[in-house]
Amino acid sequence: MIDRIRGKLVSKLPTYAVIDVEGVGYGLHIPLSTYTRLCQVGGIQEVYTYLYVRDDAIQLYGFAAAEEKELFGLLLSVSGVGPRMALGILSGLSVDEFRQAVSDEDVSLLMTVPGIGKKKGQRLLLELKDRVVVSLTEAAAEDRIPATVEGRLTRDAVSALLSLGCKVEEARRAIREVRKILPEGTSLEELIKEALKHL
Repeated sequence: MIDRIRGKLVSKLPTYAVIDVEGVGYGLHIPLSTYTRLCQVGGIQEVYTYLYVRDDAIQLYGFAAAEEKELFGLLLSVSGVGPRMALGILSGLSVDEFRQAVSDEDVSLLMTVPGIGKKKGQRLLLELKDRVVVSLTEAAAEDRIPATVEGRLTRDAVSALLSLGCKVEEARRAIREVRKILPEGTSLEELIKEALKHL
């Protein structure tokens, strides 16, 4: 799974960007919220990514923040919502606005997004009400991990545990516990091995 990428921003449009990583150009479908946060073309950009696979296509989606990626995944879990509509929602509402709409059961706010009628808005509220607040809070917490070597190591370790089938909350708790007892400079492999013992 491609969790995130970092490289030279080759080009950007409101809905699409290309990032070069060691000679490989990754084309990313992006929401407007991410476009406005991209660096200038030629600069180094890091984005969270979501790999969407179906029978007739493999597409990569990019997001400036972990909580945007998390919301994108949650939206895809709703019946009748595909990548295009999910990007439309992220382009029309901020993550906080969407979270507030779900919390307040404000279907009229969701209906301000092109393509979202009353029926679709009500389905979104129904299917995401018990999931969106907790999930996005976790993603926001991940976004606040310092962009240091140690912070990157923590993110990579959490991602590795998730790929092994761990739940987000369990993975982060295990990594926090292990970081308290392991010395600085511990390798990613050692961190993951120790974390698995705490699950």
